Amino acid sequence: MNTQSRILTAAMAALLATTPIIGASYAHAASAAKATAEQTSAQETKAVDAQLNTAEDKAIIKTMDEAYSALREIHAARLAIFNGSPDAAAKMVKTAQADLQTANDKMKDFQVDKITPSLKDDAYVPFDTSLALTEGFKPTPEKQASLKTANEHLAKGDSKKAVDELKLANIDVTISGAFLPAKASLSHVSDAASLITQKQYYEANLALKAVEDSIVMQSFNIDEVPVQGATG
Repeated sequence: MNTQSRILTAAMAALLATTPIIGASYAHAASAAKATAEQTSAQETKAVDAQLNTAEDKAIIKTMDEAYSALREIHAARLAIFNGSPDAAAKMVKTAQADLQTANDKMKDFQVDKITPSLKDDAYVPFDTSLALTEGFKPTPEKQASLKTANEHLAKGDSKKAVDELKLANIDVTISGAFLPAKASLSHVSDAASLITQKQYYEANLALKAVEDSIVMQSFNIDEVPVQGATG
C-alpha cells in the first residue's frame, strides 16, 4: 500500500472510531456479500476489478513515494550532520539525490498546478495527502454507513471511489496535500552533496534545510481538486 493509501485509510479509520456502525446493518451487508461471493468465481471478480480500477480512477491526487522518501533521507542527513556523522549524512544525501532525480523524471505525470506560493519554471509534486471532514460535520446512521463504505474503498487503495461515496452522502470533505518543488529540491540536495565532500557541513545543512523550507501545504475543496500531470 502506498503512502497516500496508508494515510487516507488511517484518517477514515479515525473517523469511524468516533461513529460506530449499527450492528444489524453490518450483519445484513455481510450476509449479502457472502451470498454474492458464493455466486461469483474469484476469476470473474478479478476481471471486473481490472476493468473498474484503471490507473486514472485509483486516486484523486497520486502521491510520489520517491519525494516522500527523499524528505525522510534529508531529515535524517541533517540529524547525522548535527550528531557529527558526516559519512552517514553523505550516504543519505546520495540516496535522496537518486530519489529526487526520479521525482524529476516523473514530474510531468505527478505535478499539480495552482500551488501557491510557487517557484517559476518548477513543478510541484505531492508526497503526502489526507482527507478531512469539514468543520461542523454531524454523524447520522446513513452517513456512518457511507463513511464505512468509503473506508473500505480506501483500504483497497481506491480513493476516487471513496470520495464519490462521500459526495453521494453529501459529506463535505477537504483534501489537503504537501507539495515539493522537484527541480529546486534536487538542486539543493546536489549542493549539499558537494558541500559535504568539501567538509562544509554547516553550509550543507542549510542546503538541506532549504528543501524542507520549500514544502507547500495546500487544501482543496473536494469539487475543486486541481488536475494532476502536465497540461502543456
